[in-house]
Order: sequence, then structure tokens, then C-alpha cells
Amino acid sequence: MKSLLLTAALVLSASSAMAMTTHADLTGPARAQAERIVPNGDFDNLTAAQVNAIESILASDNDNRGGQIRAILN
Repeated sequence: MKSLLLTAALVLSASSAMAMTTHADLTGPARAQAERIVPNGDFDNLTAAQVNAIESILASDNDNRGGQIRAILN
């Protein structure tokens, strides 16, 4: 029973680690808007967390959106 629980715990931790490292892409309109704000930004190979953060920034009214997006990209 212990080995079954240990195996299940290892599988769950491995799958959650894989989910954190998967790459995501910005949607077309979001990517176009981000590229307008940060023209030299590299928007390839973003993590899901980076995509979510950039989309959140794009939806905000903050005047420093370019700086925030650059900080996420670096």
C-alpha cells in the first residue's frame, strides 16, 4: 500500500512539474498588441505563467505596460 501511495505521489509531482514548464503562446490580438508596446520583445517560448501575466498587463490601464512586459520577458 505504501509503495502504491508513493508511486501515485511521484506521478502527481512529475505531472505538475511538467505543467509548469510547458510553453504557451499569446493569442493573435494579444501578441500584436504586446509587440506594438515592446517592438523588440521575444514572445516565443513563453511559459503559461508569462502568457497569463502579459495578458493581464495588456488588460490593465497602467501607463508602464511596456516596462512590466519587458520585466516578464527578461
